[in-house]
Amino acid sequence: MKRTLIALALAALAGPALAQMGAGKGPAAAGTPASQIDVTKPSTVIGDVVSLKGGPGLGMPTLTVKVGSKDEPYVLGSYRYLTAQKFAPVAGDQVRLLLYACDACPQGFVVAEVENLTQKTTLKLRNADGTPVFAGGRGGHGWGAGAGCCGGSGNGPMDGTGPNPNCPKKS
Repeated sequence: MKRTLIALALAALAGPALAQMGAGKGPAAAGTPASQIDVTKPSTVIGDVVSLKGGPGLGMPTLTVKVGSKDEPYVLGSYRYLTAQKFAPVAGDQVRLLLYACDACPQGFVVAEVENLTQKTTLKLRNADGTPVFAGGRGGHGWGAGAGCCGGSGNGPMDGTGPNPNCPKKS
């Protein structure tokens, strides 16, 4: 009887939590399914890196880029994917961002690609059909152990505090 009550209590608590996750959530940027992304409406932004913020448990990493005279935040995607790709822009690096239109997204777009013109590197975040390239296994499956961008082991925050000299500096 006691086990039945405990099982019912756990089921009652788990139901609402699972329902809030909704379809299409997971490692996609802002939880946006590819079906809501219009790859036929790309746009490009060029600017200078101000900062890269993110880390385990801190939500999606955000790249802040100075575009003209304004600092603009761009949500990128999986922290694990970024560290596995050794993505480490430095404040002042010039970047070109490829954006895909997204009516369902708060910003009106998703970042498909970040080309670091200073370091001559490219980080691909979305496939040609709009699906995130970092979707796949969770818990380290499919993304590698992380490159240790700023934490040495892939577990530190992207705030310039880690041992990697290519990490973005605190602003």
